Amino acid sequence: MRKIVPFLIVAALVISMFAIPAAADSSVSEFTDFSGTLIVLWDWILVDKTSHEPMSYLEDYGAVGGPATTVGVSGWTANTAMEIASLGYMIDDGEPVMSADFKANTGDDVINAAQGAGCEYVTRYKIDVNVESLTGDHDIEFLIGLEDGSIYKMNTQIGTPVAYTYSADGSAVNATPEPTATPEPSELDNAPGPIFRFNDEDIYGNFFGPLINQIESVEFDSEKGCYLISMEKVGDPWVYLGFAALAAEYDEFVVDADTYKILQIGVRFPSAVGSRGQFYFQTSENTGVDEAKDMIFNYNKTDEIQYVNINLGSNKRWTGTMSDCRLDPFSECKEPCDYELYYMAFFTNEAAANEFGDKWIATGEIVVPTAAPTPTKAPTPEPTATPEVIPTEKVEPTEAAQPGTDKPEEKPTSAATDKPADDKKADNKGPNAGVIIGIVAGVVVIAAAVIGIVLSKKKKK
Repeated sequence: MRKIVPFLIVAALVISMFAIPAAADSSVSEFTDFSGTLIVLWDWILVDKTSHEPMSYLEDYGAVGGPATTVGVSGWTANTAMEIASLGYMIDDGEPVMSADFKANTGDDVINAAQGAGCEYVTRYKIDVNVESLTGDHDIEFLIGLEDGSIYKMNTQIGTPVAYTYSADGSAVNATPEPTATPEPSELDNAPGPIFRFNDEDIYGNFFGPLINQIESVEFDSEKGCYLISMEKVGDPWVYLGFAALAAEYDEFVVDADTYKILQIGVRFPSAVGSRGQFYFQTSENTGVDEAKDMIFNYNKTDEIQYVNINLGSNKRWTGTMSDCRLDPFSECKEPCDYELYYMAFFTNEAAANEFGDKWIATGEIVVPTAAPTPTKAPTPEPTATPEVIPTEKVEPTEAAQPGTDKPEEKPTSAATDKPADDKKADNKGPNAGVIIGIVAGVVVIAAAVIGIVLSKKKKK
């Protein structure tokens, strides 16, 4: 019995070496010090096994709040140099804690994506850190260990470290953001924004590609009125979409991200192929295709046509004007297939998007509603100007004949003309001349007023 006890102690120590993550003695290098290609992508922040989208979580809260038993991260990493032996973490620049147990099952989609980037060595990871005994605030960084013993800090291709502050009492966490107020229905513009109807080869011939991955072809199908994206094998297919060039050529294809928050796509494919897709966007204010602008969406399980809404407005980077984007028809394509893409349409709100999509499902036609014209208020006619009254010259009455004569008394005549001396202007100034001038002037004023009203009406149309 005495001989067995030492043996059991040694065995227990050996087992504990493999069961408990070991504190490595190696120094930790920066991500940028790696000589070659090193890829790190992270999918989730883990808090007590609950998943949170990392970028939006840290933007909203600034730190991971406790109290919690465990926190961690999950994702995948690949490189061109050597096997990944372990993964781990360190707290407050302390000793790195590394373990092979943090390596997770790596699916074909990740392997294919890594190989597409030229990386031979790849693994998924899921790293959990026991924080139950921690108090206060602590910086946690996550690490990659290679087979030669070197350790590198995790980072991403966009410069956002796979690291965060854990606040045990939650004091370092920002206040929960207030939800965005839902506008009143009367304030919403339910008319769709830009609609990309993929039924015209002349317009969309250069829209798809040429940057593609694990896609055999993208071709227009005139009978179905859509584009067929043909997947040649299982993996992680994607295609770039040339929104910027199209918007530069056609004004109606300019997508204002600050106005149109919902993207709806109309598709059809065999339901067994995949259940989830991804949409990477770029805008004039936020360039670069990266995980920070990766919108994940789920399909309905159907072989018939369906529409999917993607709430781009939920991402704080959806601002400015939309530029080129990337569509991953599936996060993981399980078998070769043809993916029918009928349209992409943008809306201010989800209710309007659903109404549009439901009509397409019911009719099979992309019906663009015509907005009812706003009734035009009839212009108020300007009051007619009162004709100007032009005073007329008083006309003296003709003198009556003197008694005993047959005609009125003659006035002296001018020697030069034999005409009455005070009638030199009689040619243009008869007894009714003043009245006629007044009437003509009044007609001119009225005509001017009428013309003014007509011109006013033309301007108000």
